[in-house]
Amino acid sequence: MSVALNVSKRDERRETILDVARDCFLADGYATTSMSTIAARLGGSKGTLYNYFKNKEELFAAVIQRQCGEVLEGISEAPADEPDPRTRLLRMARNLLARLLQPDALAINRLVIAEGDRFPELGRLFYESGPRRGRDRIAAQLKPLMDSGQLRRADPLQAASQLKDLTIGNVLWLRLWGAEPALTAEEIDGYVVRGIDTFLRAYAP
Repeated sequence: MSVALNVSKRDERRETILDVARDCFLADGYATTSMSTIAARLGGSKGTLYNYFKNKEELFAAVIQRQCGEVLEGISEAPADEPDPRTRLLRMARNLLARLLQPDALAINRLVIAEGDRFPELGRLFYESGPRRGRDRIAAQLKPLMDSGQLRRADPLQAASQLKDLTIGNVLWLRLWGAEPALTAEEIDGYVVRGIDTFLRAYAP
């Protein structure tokens, strides 16, 4: 019982560190933020921080991986037993886009873009943790539909990339650029519905 309690407390402390670190990175940028800054805002010593993360790079990676993991849960929420491909893919795309448009997700995305020239490793980390994993998970949803003949057989990874572009890409970029901050929920859903319908026409068996 005491071991489980200690693990739980350590997990809670780690989550608190990630919350504070995320806020620091978003407020001050990656280059300016230091372990000392994070420790000061956390209210502890740098030694405590180093007990969890050996350096700033590892801590930032953990922040990115947690954020991307939360976004990608939207794909997993699509019901695998839904018999209608359109209903299944619509729910998946809606869930994923809703998570991508959350303020924290948008802010992390903007940070990686802003720091990408000086720190290209951040872009690689973000891509591997988020977009690439997302594509792979979508492909895993599409392959059974292809195997069962509900979709035309093709490369699932390529199809997943096209599905993302059709349903998510335009809305996400508009929001990242601040070009259409006032898109209504109905307008956003319209992009998703039209994207799914276009995809299904292209991959009709």
